[in-house]
Amino acid sequence: MYFMVQVPISRITTLNDSQPDIKKSEYVVYWMIAFKRVEYNFALERAIEWANKLSQPLVIFEPLILDYPMSSIRFHKFTLDGMKEVSETISKSNAFYYPFVETKPKESEHLLGELAKKASVVVTDDYPTYFVPQMIAKASGDINTRYELVDSNGLVPIRLAEKEYVRAHDFRRYLHKNLEDFLIEVPEPEPLNQLNKEFNSKSIENLFSTWKPFDFENTDINSFLDELEIDKSVEISHIEGGRSKAITRMSSFIENGFNDYAQHRSDPSKDASSRLSPYFHFGHISTHEVFEVVSKHDRWSLEKINPKMVGRREGWWGGSANFESFMDELITWRELGYHTCVRRANYNQYSSLPEWALKTLAEHASDKREHLYNLDELTYSQTHDEIWNAAQNQLRLEGTIQNYLRMLWGKKILEWTPNPQLALSYMINLNDRFSLDGRDPNSYSGVFWILGRYDRAWGPERDIYGKIRYMTSDSTARKFKLDSYLKKWGNENLTAPTKN
Repeated sequence: MYFMVQVPISRITTLNDSQPDIKKSEYVVYWMIAFKRVEYNFALERAIEWANKLSQPLVIFEPLILDYPMSSIRFHKFTLDGMKEVSETISKSNAFYYPFVETKPKESEHLLGELAKKASVVVTDDYPTYFVPQMIAKASGDINTRYELVDSNGLVPIRLAEKEYVRAHDFRRYLHKNLEDFLIEVPEPEPLNQLNKEFNSKSIENLFSTWKPFDFENTDINSFLDELEIDKSVEISHIEGGRSKAITRMSSFIENGFNDYAQHRSDPSKDASSRLSPYFHFGHISTHEVFEVVSKHDRWSLEKINPKMVGRREGWWGGSANFESFMDELITWRELGYHTCVRRANYNQYSSLPEWALKTLAEHASDKREHLYNLDELTYSQTHDEIWNAAQNQLRLEGTIQNYLRMLWGKKILEWTPNPQLALSYMINLNDRFSLDGRDPNSYSGVFWILGRYDRAWGPERDIYGKIRYMTSDSTARKFKLDSYLKKWGNENLTAPTKN
């Protein structure tokens, strides 16, 4: 029995507990799916542990399939940006990077199984949403050796909590009572430096004739994408992917936004939000790393924690108001979404809403709607509401929506569709299709919060909304100065949005 303790056992799920047979194997495989980085990555660290323990080299396998749900040139470009940087970093290490990018659907279907035939261990990423869990489960049929999932999603292991938390307050109490134990369990910043044995690609060169590794050095990514049969109506965003862009964005936030975060993070006219969510979703940066950088900036340490403030939105951390506010978003709200998705198979379905929300929405489902819009009209910002149109323009063209406006965006969709079930389907469609941080546990939290998840009943009871929290464009316009936002994203200042 091999015994290793570096990566916390609470982050490891064993799908096939076979013991590695070094006589019949040649390497360890890390199948990179969600944590598309080689820094601060428990899954990669676990694979390196196995490789060093078995005195074997490491293959880092990262495929990019063509026909994933909501596949588009936007998401492909963002992914390839990250893969190119991963390739450059791994080339300077003892590991072998095997990127395979499909040019036709299902081209990579049997590649993992072929790689696994000579593998002692296969390690992959534990990620709870989108098509990833089904893909991981399906791969079990092709992997006849030890097969492990490793969680590197957040500060607290996603499978550790004993129950589902339906309110942010309750989850916050759970975090505050347990978080100190996990703040000292930090992944290695550069685990590849610990890999002992260099990989000799001769052991897998027989695969290259069928599955040629993508050549980032000699391929123009934009030209490559032009040739693919993939949805090009969702255009490439000006926001670029990759670790270096994530680090640049984090540094910009620390320098320009963090010191106003508590006061201005919801203001569309300010640059106080982190705007890191696309990089979190694509795995280009780690929560652990962001936490480390922000803590250092705020001069925060464990000694500042105030245990008397357990469960409070402010005060438990003992940091500045900006630090307290950012940590509540980074840890409480973000990780709540992951824990929900792990425990709810129906996390993206209408039936997952709390009972009070289902009841009040049902009672008001037939209420008269002053305005009704179909999905195409919403997609191309063809409503009477200039603020909503601007938010949807930002989503469609850039792939993001400012946080406060995202909430308003969803509330109005509820108001402008014939029933709440259809409203939810529109929200998920638009968010998953266009948003760089869509298809993510945190993204689903945002969408479902609009309809009452993690929230409480509010009064007075209103038409359409019932007891669901109410928001209006008029109140948003009174609360924030939106001139600059509307000038940038409003219909009047853009080419009239039309269906491609």
